[in-house]
Amino acid sequence: MPNTLPLILHISNEKSPACPRTRFRQAFDQLADAGLLEYECVVPAAGQPLPSCRPDMVFVQSPQSCPWSERRVREWLRASGTPPLLVWEGDAWGGVTKPLRHRNLTWMRLAEEVFSVAMGKQAFMLRQACGRPVQYVPHVAPLHLLTPTREAQQNPVGVTLIGKRLTYFGIELLPNDRERATLVRGLQALGENLSIYGRGWRGPHAHGPVPFSEQLRLMQSSLITVGWDRYREHFGYFSDRLPIAMCAGRVHVTSRQPGLEWLPGPDQGLHLAQTPREAVELVRVLMDSDPSELVARANEMSQWARTRLTETQALLYMLCKYLPLPRPPAVPWDLLSEGDFLELFGGG
Repeated sequence: MPNTLPLILHISNEKSPACPRTRFRQAFDQLADAGLLEYECVVPAAGQPLPSCRPDMVFVQSPQSCPWSERRVREWLRASGTPPLLVWEGDAWGGVTKPLRHRNLTWMRLAEEVFSVAMGKQAFMLRQACGRPVQYVPHVAPLHLLTPTREAQQNPVGVTLIGKRLTYFGIELLPNDRERATLVRGLQALGENLSIYGRGWRGPHAHGPVPFSEQLRLMQSSLITVGWDRYREHFGYFSDRLPIAMCAGRVHVTSRQPGLEWLPGPDQGLHLAQTPREAVELVRVLMDSDPSELVARANEMSQWARTRLTETQALLYMLCKYLPLPRPPAVPWDLLSEGDFLELFGGG
């Protein structure tokens, strides 16, 4: 019998040839191993040409790595049988330092849908620029960080923050970076066992940059993890560090943006703060709490995130409208469909 599985072509924006650490690669492999689809990945930024196959669906991951022209993309799509095209935009954009560029939009203007990690201002900007429907798909945990499962430290201690500093002589190079610097100063004043990872930090607590693949392990070595997101005015936005921290199984304190009401709360180990000062106070209170109780709460959050907020669930959500694939868990993915999400939480 002929093979009837749909062929998905993944166009990655990364700069190294496809490997197990390529974003969405392991999720696609999972679905292929389950007999749900066939999968091919191409990495143009690594010098790989667009293939001559005729896929049933094209999935483009954050297309800004190469200077695409609309003519080139149209010609390739036509030669490939004009398959449906989906684009996932995994960056936050806007402001003087990070404007949308033409190469961001070439694929988007030809897509069935654009999926964005932020709504509100970002969704409006993308709709205006590419004229396509924009749906919300938040950042999720990369599978290559979660497998194989590492043995977590049995008696974690202290506080860890991972995130670079781009504030230069008090001038923000990206929105809300000054808030992140304020947060670190407040944490340093607590005098607790503190580790700060990322470029731009100085002082006895600063340990410099950390490889992306080591983030989960470092988080698991601490009792409490802390973060602070940029682009906080973007509705529903957070970086992939939040789902990574949730999967780490440690109580996490981070910034509160509009549109995050669907995430677990303090009873499951996630604490959101409106200001850096509030975040520091939350950390102080948590440091005085029973460590075993904190770990128990965070383990609930880890289980929630590992079964609901990884690349696998995000892919199913984006593809199941077009292909015969199972839907991801109703909580939270049904809630995050654009109409319900914006109606309940006031996006725009």
